[in-house]
Amino acid sequence: MNKILGVLGGMGPLATAEFMKKVITLTPAKTDQEHIPMLIRNIPQVPDRTTFIMTGENDPFEQLRIGFQELTVAGASCIVIPCNTAHFWYRRLTQDSNIHTISIIDSVVNKICDIGYKNIAVLATNATIKAQLYQEALEAKGIHVLIPDEEQQTSVMNGINEVKSGNIENGTKLIEPIFNAMILQKADAVILGCTEIPIALAQLEKDMPNQCLDSLDILAQQCVNWAKEYV
Repeated sequence: MNKILGVLGGMGPLATAEFMKKVITLTPAKTDQEHIPMLIRNIPQVPDRTTFIMTGENDPFEQLRIGFQELTVAGASCIVIPCNTAHFWYRRLTQDSNIHTISIIDSVVNKICDIGYKNIAVLATNATIKAQLYQEALEAKGIHVLIPDEEQQTSVMNGINEVKSGNIENGTKLIEPIFNAMILQKADAVILGCTEIPIALAQLEKDMPNQCLDSLDILAQQCVNWAKEYV
């Protein structure tokens, strides 16, 4: 294995740690040496992505650019960002780079197309919803998209913030009812479109695997698939 996966993380730290764990778990390795080499940049001081998209204050792009460059210089062969909202800057970050990248948004949308789902709900940050990162990509494929109403979205966002604060149980109590409401609205499945959400809904993922589209898990699998090409 001579290829190195670079992870532009810290958004948030717990999600980055969970992503690394998922890559390791999904890798069909029998020895330490068969695992994927990773460079993890877990710097949580990147300005808040949602704050900028919602208010225009404190653009995190420069810090994202610095992180991307640091991973490039360090020798990463492929760079991924285990944060859905940060993909607002994905094209700008990657457009002048020769390094391979894997988009979490594209990975999830391609997975949905492969399965054949036609009605998909999105649980994500206010900013990811506002920027229509998933809505536009899905609708371009002819897939109908459901999003929470204003009150439901407030619960989702509060739940995400609880997970970021380490209060996972509180996050579960806030987000799980909204997931259930989306299923009742005839969603075939629900995108867990913020990397904190799968942490909050870990048990639900085990109970309803076909209805949970874990963006973190899907990205991790794509990274493993990429690495297999170079073994």
